[in-house]
Amino acid sequence: MSHDYIHQNRRLSQSNASWIQQFACEDIDCLIICRGPIRKEVMDVFTEMGAKSSILLSEKDSIIYQNALAPELRLISDPTRIHRVPDYTGASKEERDQRIQQIIQIAKDNGHNSIFAGYGFMAEDESLVRAIEESGLTFIGPCSRTVRQAGLKDEAKRTALAADVSVVPGVDDLTVRTLLAKASREGGLDVIAKAHQLQIPDGASDAYQAEALLAASYQALVDVISIDEIA
Repeated sequence: MSHDYIHQNRRLSQSNASWIQQFACEDIDCLIICRGPIRKEVMDVFTEMGAKSSILLSEKDSIIYQNALAPELRLISDPTRIHRVPDYTGASKEERDQRIQQIIQIAKDNGHNSIFAGYGFMAEDESLVRAIEESGLTFIGPCSRTVRQAGLKDEAKRTALAADVSVVPGVDDLTVRTLLAKASREGGLDVIAKAHQLQIPDGASDAYQAEALLAASYQALVDVISIDEIA
């Protein structure tokens, strides 16, 4: 089903204006690693722009939807544009790191020059974005620094304030305060860090060490404070 206001020719190289032509996307060959309806929408837009795309397909999809076929699969006539993986993220940090490297290798082995992760889910994983950047591929979305700033809620609020963006009134270091309060009860930040096999910088202020420990915990996918403790 087509709609003139939604599905249209987006091949900017065909524009009569040279300044528009420079934004042409025909050179994009993207590996789409998100799932669900957004994957189909992205494929449609890439096709309209003249870009190429391939998708990841988790083995778990065929288990959950045994008698179903995703709409996007009906559109792909070339089976080499479908790359199978055990799952999309992995159940542990080790599996997640392995999956990230597998995704990057799939992209390189199949001539893709970019990766799109959709919204939320893996798109908010700083380690994924950073690994893609370091591999030389293009991540279609915010850079890893921005993902980190947005993901760390206190830092996201400070970043918004620095950019003169309105935020809900309140403190912007609640998690730091919570962690420092917990450290005072449990023998210090270094005790908490060692309990989770994390490291914090020496010779820094307590607040800086707390922020560093929180950042390390986010990277390691472990919780050094709980929601109940924050509340």
